[in-house]
Amino acid sequence: MRDSRLILAFYTVCALHEGGHLAALALMGGHIRSVEMEGTGIRIDTPANSADPVKKEVFVLISGPAVNIIMYIITVLTGRSGYFAMLNLGAAVYNLLPYRSLDGGGIIAQFTSGTVHEKAAELVLNVLKLCITGTAAAFVIICGSEFLPLLTAAAFLYISDYISR
Repeated sequence: MRDSRLILAFYTVCALHEGGHLAALALMGGHIRSVEMEGTGIRIDTPANSADPVKKEVFVLISGPAVNIIMYIITVLTGRSGYFAMLNLGAAVYNLLPYRSLDGGGIIAQFTSGTVHEKAAELVLNVLKLCITGTAAAFVIICGSEFLPLLTAAAFLYISDYISR
């Protein structure tokens, strides 16, 4: 049976994360074209504007994980390091992974897309993503099936990145 407090904490963490992106987008004068649910989470699509500086895009991308890190720090400092704190930390780390569909991959793309380093960066990121998937597989083999969701998520993210090319 699921604990309703855990479910509420999960959705609150997600709302705070997306709220961080939306607040940053509003501060930067951006606009929302659509909001979509994807397999990897919520995707906020904004109109393409090649005049937007990289700093603005990175600020918007980093704002979601930053809110989660701030909430983690606040909850730990106030002695409330339970589900909510750990979910915030997990959301920040997850979203900073180097996959295209996540904030971390979006940040990397801002600095490498269209540059002479784009292909080299893609190669390094593919190796890193394979290492993440391999590490998750090793955890399943060594520690048991409780790490199967980690392997499933790593494989799903890798495949979704490969398909989105």
